[in-house]
Amino acid sequence: MANEKESTMIGVIILDDRWHYTYINEYAAAIVGRRPADLVGKVIWAEFPLAMRNACYEQFHKSFQHNREVHFEEYIQSNNQWFQVSAYPYEGHLHIRLHKQVSMEMSFLQDRTVQMYVEHAQDLITLTTRDGIFRYVSPAIQRLLGFEVDEILGIHIFAYCHPEDIEALRGSFTEEDGIFLNNDQGIITCRFLHKNGWYVWFEMNYKWMLGEEGERSQKLCIWRDITERKVVEERFVQAQRLGQFGSFEREITKNYILWSDEIYRIHGLVPQEQMNLRDAIQLILPEDREKVGLAVETAVRQGRVEVEYRITRADGELRYIRTQIERCRSDSNRLIVRGLIHDITGHKLIEEELKKSKANLQIAQEIAGLGHYSWDVIRNELQWSDELFTLLHIQRDSYTSQMDLFIHIVHPDDMLKVKEALRVALQMGSLDMTVRIIVDEEVRTIHTMAKTSYDEWGRPLRVFGTVQDITLQKQTEELLRRTEKLNVAGQLAAGIAHEIRNPLTALKGFAKLMCHANEDSRLRYFQIMQEEFNRIELILGELLILAKPQVLAYQLHDVIAILREVIELLNTEAIISNVIIDLTSELDLPLVRSESSQLKQVFINVIKNAIEAMPTGGNLRIIVRKMANQVAFFFEDQGQGISEERLPRIGEPFYTTKEKGTGLGMMVSFAIIDEHQGHIEYQSKLGVGTTVLIQLPASV
Repeated sequence: MANEKESTMIGVIILDDRWHYTYINEYAAAIVGRRPADLVGKVIWAEFPLAMRNACYEQFHKSFQHNREVHFEEYIQSNNQWFQVSAYPYEGHLHIRLHKQVSMEMSFLQDRTVQMYVEHAQDLITLTTRDGIFRYVSPAIQRLLGFEVDEILGIHIFAYCHPEDIEALRGSFTEEDGIFLNNDQGIITCRFLHKNGWYVWFEMNYKWMLGEEGERSQKLCIWRDITERKVVEERFVQAQRLGQFGSFEREITKNYILWSDEIYRIHGLVPQEQMNLRDAIQLILPEDREKVGLAVETAVRQGRVEVEYRITRADGELRYIRTQIERCRSDSNRLIVRGLIHDITGHKLIEEELKKSKANLQIAQEIAGLGHYSWDVIRNELQWSDELFTLLHIQRDSYTSQMDLFIHIVHPDDMLKVKEALRVALQMGSLDMTVRIIVDEEVRTIHTMAKTSYDEWGRPLRVFGTVQDITLQKQTEELLRRTEKLNVAGQLAAGIAHEIRNPLTALKGFAKLMCHANEDSRLRYFQIMQEEFNRIELILGELLILAKPQVLAYQLHDVIAILREVIELLNTEAIISNVIIDLTSELDLPLVRSESSQLKQVFINVIKNAIEAMPTGGNLRIIVRKMANQVAFFFEDQGQGISEERLPRIGEPFYTTKEKGTGLGMMVSFAIIDEHQGHIEYQSKLGVGTTVLIQLPASV
């Protein structure tokens, strides 16, 4: 050991079992560009982390783990030299010896022509030791992987290999009892790390170079960049997976067939190198096997054929297959058939579901009395379903154009309404319309609902809708309205009898008293009688307003302007009652198609009721805003409120919450808003106040 430490031509290093330097001589320290004092006590891998990629890392661990001496070559990049290294464990320490290698055996580079080819080849050419250490790397490394030659020399080949490909690469270096398991030459596909961090696909052709005694000494490798080919292959595999199709090939005289991985997946099998032809035929349903056999024979004779059949997967699931088969010649001029297999199970199931849905839709339409239509907006072509012709009792061949037929049967008075509704449907995307038609001189009423579909630029393409004949329903509704009018008339008659009988009774009584009363009493009786006459007049006036037919002129109005006029009219009464009216509205509210005098009547009724509900004064907040496709009015007072029991009766004839009210005002208001296709809602809480919500449809 003393002689080793004193040697000046041999590097000596001793490491403990935790990889600390316990000794290093001057020569070994000089090899790595350090001084012995700087390294003793330090961890070798901490001082030289890049060495963990070199052969020494694996070999030193192997020596410790197996307790045996190892020999290998190591490239020291700092002085561009190769060294012979030996290491052996002794008493818990690893003893390492290094000596400079005088020459490198790279006889294949001795020829000038070969050297020029290697130096200028587009492919990467490398030479590694039997342990996988790079001994030579051609300049193409810089173009293909971004590394300089000096950065690769001495590094283990596994250091730059993709983790998933190391096992395949390891096989070409693996040996047992000194015998290598793989052939002396072969092709391996693997990925190598680029200096910028990504991986490059290579096809590596390798050949072992033999030493003087016939042993494997060096490994010559030619690396070809196949990244673009791999991308194409991956896209093809992805296309097969997404499109659920795979490729196959079979030589006519062979009893096996080559399948792509996707075909195995379609059949529920694990991919293998080749598929036995008999096993493949067994997967086809027995009743379809003859059809497939005839298709193959036809392809051989005629060159190309397509066939659909069914298979049973390994898990028992039934699948539908479409196969395209064509005859061709292989590279060796042998007759083969190849083609594509497409899993069309999803399409077949959808077809079956569509058939069922169509049948169910037809039955449902017959039961519900529905028909449907489709309007091609671009071509202005209208298509009716058979059910629609049947529903409307119209012969299909009565008109050459179904659009002409539709225009012909629409009631003249509804034509403008139909055109406006269609215009709105193209803009807003939906249609909901009731329209009259004339068929065989009979007026019928139909209800249609439709949706509009658009292209990617928002242009209308197609309107699809349903039609229901609601003539009988309309007749029933009219009968119900007449019945309801009779009921209302009965309620009115009873109310009138009750409301007028009371003042009439008082009038009769005071008329008798006046016959025997003195002058002062007569004057007092006359005043009371005058009040009763006024009440009768009030009741009859409200009834006339409710019952009198009016000529209505519906136009687009600014409802805020109408509301302001009413507030101005009632503001004096509000001030006398110590009520403050506060109006808040959104900007740019849409117009409302309405009859202005009727809306004024509704607003007057609601605001007067709110003022009268606050006898000691208070605030009346009026808020107007747009809600969806409506204009909403909120009237919020601070009165005594209305109990939950009485709220549902608001709007009934002669039902009132006021001492001297008739109840007809709100009944009239409800009727007016209903005619405007609007809605009134009361919300109230005792001791807090009442909110009246009025909603009117906004114009488009």
